[in-house]
Amino acid sequence: MKVSTKSRTPLFDEVLIEGSVLEHYAAERNKYDELLNELFRSSSAIRDKIGRRSIWHINSTAFGGGVAEMLPHHICLLRELGFDVRWLIFKPKEEQFFEFTKGLHNSLHDAAVAGLNDLLPHYLEASKQGAAQLERIIRPDAFLIIHDPQPLGAAAKFLDSHPHPAIWRCHIGYPKRTPTVDETWGFLGEYLRQFQRIVLSAKEYAFDTGLPIDIIQPSISPFSSKNRNYEGPAGKTLENSFSFNSQEFEPTSSLQNILGSRYFLHVSRWDGLKGIDRIIAAFDRFVKMALADADDIRMVIAGPDPLDVADDPEGREYFEKCVALCSQLPKEVRRRVYLTCISMKDHDANAEIVGRLQQNAHGVFALSREEGFGLTATEALFRGKPVVVSSAFGLKRQVVNGLNGVVLDEPDIEDKAAEMMHRLATGYSDFEEMARTARENCLRSSTQISQIPKWYESIQSALSSFEGVQYREPFQTS
Repeated sequence: MKVSTKSRTPLFDEVLIEGSVLEHYAAERNKYDELLNELFRSSSAIRDKIGRRSIWHINSTAFGGGVAEMLPHHICLLRELGFDVRWLIFKPKEEQFFEFTKGLHNSLHDAAVAGLNDLLPHYLEASKQGAAQLERIIRPDAFLIIHDPQPLGAAAKFLDSHPHPAIWRCHIGYPKRTPTVDETWGFLGEYLRQFQRIVLSAKEYAFDTGLPIDIIQPSISPFSSKNRNYEGPAGKTLENSFSFNSQEFEPTSSLQNILGSRYFLHVSRWDGLKGIDRIIAAFDRFVKMALADADDIRMVIAGPDPLDVADDPEGREYFEKCVALCSQLPKEVRRRVYLTCISMKDHDANAEIVGRLQQNAHGVFALSREEGFGLTATEALFRGKPVVVSSAFGLKRQVVNGLNGVVLDEPDIEDKAAEMMHRLATGYSDFEEMARTARENCLRSSTQISQIPKWYESIQSALSSFEGVQYREPFQTS
């Protein structure tokens, strides 16, 4: 599948998608027959309701992060089913805009963030400009699906003067009610007056709002570059898209060298909430306890090149913190920890690198402090890999301890993770049944064709609400 962008206005690019997905499901109909039958039935049922409307997804990046990974195959599927579905990215230039939205993200995980009020004017100004530019793109018969806080302000201002049926899809959330979380939801709620529905990943993330809330879990495409199976060595293009931090390795490493070894894997963006420091600490303890038959195992921590991810300004800073942590490890440990950056410049190469790393991993670890869902855990479960996660809500929703993976509770999670590394290194067969169960469960409930009928229900309900709605008083942001 080819994904590219073209400029529509100074603040919006349209994402162009070329490829086919449905044919791959049809070729493996024995695995997906029941899901495909429901997909075709529900598509036929809603076709007249949607009619000739264009459905526009709007988020803030075409590459990097779970939303950008899910949308290409989701959109391609819907197009092949006969719907006009398109994709815009909102791309303000000001770093303060993304500092503000990153602060909102952290606040929704109950982390108080200083200075948000000072950054708010940048968000409001970019949103005002974005709303004006949407007038040049969105036709009167369009349907909008807005992803997360970044484009929410622009969409809200646009909808004030140009009512359209609209859904806000928020991919983040927190399962507990706290003053910080409630205040953040209250702020975001003010921008939802012209929307018809909200989609969240879990019912526990629901907040006080006058709008109906639908629950749709994130999902993966089995046939994406990241989730397909690979044979043969990694080529030069992949090697050139894969880089290490500045420490020296013995022997000199390459992507192919790693893929041919035994290693544990962690994949995420560079973010303190992902618990990468805990992964490093756990591996340090594992190496100190490991027997001779486990002294070959490495720890690979992979994330996007932080310079390539425009909507995460903290990424580079946190990556440097991880480099500093590794530099303090004993040499015997340090030489076996690989902090790797994967370029986002070639989307297909990035996805294939992550896919190959997951395919060959001896076990996958995710020790997040907070997690809205954790799509990289879903991908590892789909591949039938032993998966060890923290009890962060979005992870323990997917992993049932002892059934399809292992969930580690606080406290002392680094010690517990080190013990699990030791068990994986010396008794891998103990995890094989859990890994098989994980893959079977994902085939039934975590693929995109299993979730699209739920999207149809939400879209149909939003359209019905919009048809009877009266124009509301515009939201004032000043």
